[in-house]
Amino acid sequence: MDTLVQDVRYAVRKLLRTPGFTIVAVLTLALAIGATTAIFSVVNGVLLKPLPFKEPDRLVRVMSLHEGKLGPLSPLDYIDLRDQSRSFAGVAAFDNGTVNLTGTSLQPVRLNRATVGANLFSLLGVQPQLGRAFTAGEDTQGATGVAILSDELWRGRFGSDRRVVGQTLTLDGKSYTVVGVAPPHFSFPQRAEIWTPLVFGKDDIDPENRGAHYIASLARLAPAATTESASRELASIADRLSKQFPRTNASFSAGAISLQERMVGNVRPALLAMMGAVVFVLLIACANVANLLLVRAASRETEIAVRTALGAGRGRLVRQLITESVLLSVTGAAAGAALASWAVELVVAFGPAGLPRLQDVTVDGTVLVFTALVALVTGVLFGLIPAIHGSRPDLGQMLKENARGSSGRRGSGRVRSSLVVAEMALAVVLLVGAGLMIRSFVGLLRVDPGFRSEHVVTFNISLPDNKYPYDRQKHAFVDDVVARLKRLPGTQDAAVVFGRPLSDVNFRTVFDVAGRPKQPPGHGTPTEVRVASPDFFRAMGIRIVRGRSFDEHDRGGGPQVAMVNQEFVRRYFPTEDPLGKRITLGWGQDTAEASATVKNVTMGGEIIGVIADVKQFGLAADLYPMTYLPFSQATIGGLSVVIRSTADPAFVESSARTVVRAVDADLPIFGLQKMTDVVSESLAQPRFYTLLLGAFAGIALLLAALGIYGVISYAVSQRTRELGIRIALGATRQRVVRLVVGQGLALTVLGVIVGAGAAFWLTRLIASLLFGVSASDPVTFSAVTVVLLGVAVLATWLPARRAARVDPVIAMRAE
Repeated sequence: MDTLVQDVRYAVRKLLRTPGFTIVAVLTLALAIGATTAIFSVVNGVLLKPLPFKEPDRLVRVMSLHEGKLGPLSPLDYIDLRDQSRSFAGVAAFDNGTVNLTGTSLQPVRLNRATVGANLFSLLGVQPQLGRAFTAGEDTQGATGVAILSDELWRGRFGSDRRVVGQTLTLDGKSYTVVGVAPPHFSFPQRAEIWTPLVFGKDDIDPENRGAHYIASLARLAPAATTESASRELASIADRLSKQFPRTNASFSAGAISLQERMVGNVRPALLAMMGAVVFVLLIACANVANLLLVRAASRETEIAVRTALGAGRGRLVRQLITESVLLSVTGAAAGAALASWAVELVVAFGPAGLPRLQDVTVDGTVLVFTALVALVTGVLFGLIPAIHGSRPDLGQMLKENARGSSGRRGSGRVRSSLVVAEMALAVVLLVGAGLMIRSFVGLLRVDPGFRSEHVVTFNISLPDNKYPYDRQKHAFVDDVVARLKRLPGTQDAAVVFGRPLSDVNFRTVFDVAGRPKQPPGHGTPTEVRVASPDFFRAMGIRIVRGRSFDEHDRGGGPQVAMVNQEFVRRYFPTEDPLGKRITLGWGQDTAEASATVKNVTMGGEIIGVIADVKQFGLAADLYPMTYLPFSQATIGGLSVVIRSTADPAFVESSARTVVRAVDADLPIFGLQKMTDVVSESLAQPRFYTLLLGAFAGIALLLAALGIYGVISYAVSQRTRELGIRIALGATRQRVVRLVVGQGLALTVLGVIVGAGAAFWLTRLIASLLFGVSASDPVTFSAVTVVLLGVAVLATWLPARRAARVDPVIAMRAE
């Protein structure tokens, strides 16, 4: 221990005597270790940290499986899977939505609501901080309405009043009694602010609606079950259902996936790619510092030789030199941890909203332990080679007064050149990855979304069934609001839609075509369903390819009509004219009023028009068959309003609030934003990943340039006599410049060759993140080669100019 303390004290003294070297090395390491720590914080918070639930590895999502993709269940399928499976200790359904909170002393507000099975909290092992969770029977028809508040809602809306338990709230016009307050930071599913029991209505369990998939499900595995065995059982049950209900279930199976995998699986490849990229930056930084240490060893070889002559063993010298490198690394890690903490705060504050578990990202104890390990490993990594080289001097030569030092030996030169080649190779991989991401992002920006977002403002409303129980009331509200919006100065069009483009609405069902034989099992015809008012397509700038749009004559009680997109036609009518064909959806509605006889209406109708494809689920998402129904025939209370206006967006937004308040003062609007912002938000994740990888590639390029500059500069200083002789013998300055630049280019070319081979293989790991560009895109590889060669020329130009100005008389006199 005493020897270690002595080594540390000596290392501190030596580093303080060379402040320039120490500052450069520490800053280089701080930048690299800080970036590594920040990205690991994100990876740890999103991917590695267990979910904050009881035995989270036993929680799974139960989902439908169609064409190899997981999706929601229909309520009847959920009930059958729940009742027939034996792999689960408990199963709970849940759904996400929004709800109007009214009846308090404050302004009406729209909340994110989760309707959940009464056993959801017990399945998760979550206990409310106040009151109780839901109890059995509270999710059945006729049960008293109860609610649980989120901690954030309780503190923000109710001032942390503990007497809130037992109070009555009005949600969408219905009374609910608050029975509990959730613990802090609990927001499952999807940032819920209030929870109410999920009660299936008669429409939900109508056999005609078995094909409508919109319910999510959570389960806890039974003690002897695994995710794989549960999936096999669910598939077996789904197979029985497909035979029992071939019209709606023929092409659907079912399976289970771990809850954590379902939450973070989509971002795993991107985050691991970012982690790999930042490790490459760290390796480049290590190579740079190792080169600095090799150069620094030149000034210490006499010192090392004296210590060796006085009896210091090689192991003792290596330990001393590695102690210095570890001390550099630890100092850099301390500064890097502070830098990472600041970077993580920025990521949490401004990171893409779609990044799951963003609130769990923090620089915690696990991250600090990781940083300490990184500091130790990197300190040994970049210090070992210089220590080995520096600990074996030629005593006789080094003790001479004018010795040039072993740093000029071929072994050290080869090591420095090898490190530069490695830096260049790593930089190639990062630059190629960044180039591919940039080209992919530019490709996304050029994607035609199928609509025109300029001059469009959108917001959401939800008409509660308690206040608007009948279709005619919803129609009257929408007609009044749309008419008022159209009278606003600058308004060109206004309309409503259920499921506007780039929203998270997912309503999938199956359909039949009149006159066609029933589809055989396994060949169902699914479609996404949207509902729109007549002017929606014009307001959104969606092109009608054939036929006509909805108009005022397409009302309830009249002939049912529908519109479809081009992808629908390509899949289901590739050789036929779809216009005039009649489709029947696996979804129906009860249109009865209080004094009327119950009338179940099956949705669908005659196809009257074909619209251009719209990127409904994201600019990079695949197209899906879409069916549009007129709002007056398929009435839904949750709607988006779109306004196309030449007026100032701020005026439109303010006027929209005023219009809705004038029609219904208790109805809040939410999600008010420009459609251009909606498009921008849809690009938030790819933009985030592109910026990160681009930043890492920029750092790598800078470090690689500094590395080659340092090596060539040192080589020039070591070759002063040789260059002087060359000039004395008639070599022109241009030839000397070419000689020096050529040396740098040779290292660069070798690094590019090695890096291109590695990149050709490694970039396949980010293929899933790319859009419209191949992982082996020749344009990107060529551009990176040109950039690196150009940087190498610039980095070697200054040393080359200095070499060309060598005075041969002075150079040879020095020898």
